[in-house]
Amino acid sequence: MSRDTQLMIGPNASLTVRQAWLFFGLMAATGFGIAGLMAARGLWPVLPFAGLELGALGAALIVSVRRNAYREVVWFSGDNVRIEFGRLGRGASTVVTLSRHWTRAELESGATRHAPMRLWLRSGGQQVEIGRCLTDEERERLQRRLQELLTPAWRSRPGMHGPSSAQGLPLGER
Repeated sequence: MSRDTQLMIGPNASLTVRQAWLFFGLMAATGFGIAGLMAARGLWPVLPFAGLELGALGAALIVSVRRNAYREVVWFSGDNVRIEFGRLGRGASTVVTLSRHWTRAELESGATRHAPMRLWLRSGGQQVEIGRCLTDEERERLQRRLQELLTPAWRSRPGMHGPSSAQGLPLGER
C-alpha cells in the first residue's frame, strides 16, 4: 500500500508584492525628493537620471516578484511520479508523468566549476530537470528525499513480495 506524497519546490520568496510596492514607493519618494531639491538649485539634469534609476528598480522588482510565484510540484502516487511546472494562481503550464519503478534522481555537476549542479529525474528515455530555483545544498537535500520516496518503489517491483527473511529480522538475529 503506497501513500500519496507531494513535494512543492519554489524559490525563497522573502519579498511579498505588498512589500515590493512599499519599498518602491519609499525609494521613489526619496529619489525624486533629492532630485527635486537638486533641480530647484539649478541641477535639472538630475531628474531624468532619477527617473531612469527608478524605472530600472521597478523593472527589477517586477521580475523578482514574478519569479517568486514559480513552483514545481512533484507528486508520488502509486506507480507514477508526476511533475508539474507553473505559477501560483495560474495552474500547471507543463506536466510530465514518469514510471515510479524506473525513475532515478541524479545530481549532475555544473558545466564549469562555478556553475550550479543540476538535479534530474530520469526514467527510461525521459529526463526532467527539477529544482532550478534551489541552491546546490538544497538540491542535494532534495535528491536524498527523492531517493527515499523512490526507493520503496524500486524494492517493491511487480512480482516481489516484501523483504527477504534475513532483511526482516532485527539486526541481532541475522
